[in-house]
Amino acid sequence: MKNANYGWTENIYDQAKAVVDCLGGGENAYNLILETSASETALGTIYDGTIYAGMGICQFDKLPFKRIKAKSMRFRAKIKKELGIDIKLVTWEHLRYDSFMSLLFCRLYYMAIRKPIPTTLEGRAKYWKKYYNSYLGKGTPKHYKKMVSKFVNDKHKYLA
Repeated sequence: MKNANYGWTENIYDQAKAVVDCLGGGENAYNLILETSASETALGTIYDGTIYAGMGICQFDKLPFKRIKAKSMRFRAKIKKELGIDIKLVTWEHLRYDSFMSLLFCRLYYMAIRKPIPTTLEGRAKYWKKYYNSYLGKGTPKHYKKMVSKFVNDKHKYLA
């Protein structure tokens, strides 16, 4: 299927802001989830030919999804009230075509990390590599920064 990519979502910045406004983390969290999406799929503009790996614009794998979903049930009521999503009903496959769900689970994933999100792009690139892409992933901090500079629009800064 030719259009099996995620497709550009014009309001991806609004989606990221809504997720961060609900779950917290401010500008660093907002930047991190947008930058993760840029690094993983060029904000959803790269064709996705995979079937059973890395779902959605943030390329979320199945095992981390299950783990994060289970750990995040304590936020279920808040997410349901503020975002209108019952995370208990979300499946891994939902992330493939729903950028909002992908950003939401990306934020939940990073919330499980006990280290604070760095304030600099360089720091976030290393953080992403260590905690999200891991030593097994092909990504590098250099790739992360390159994709961010190409795809994340500076005029859409996080405003609390």
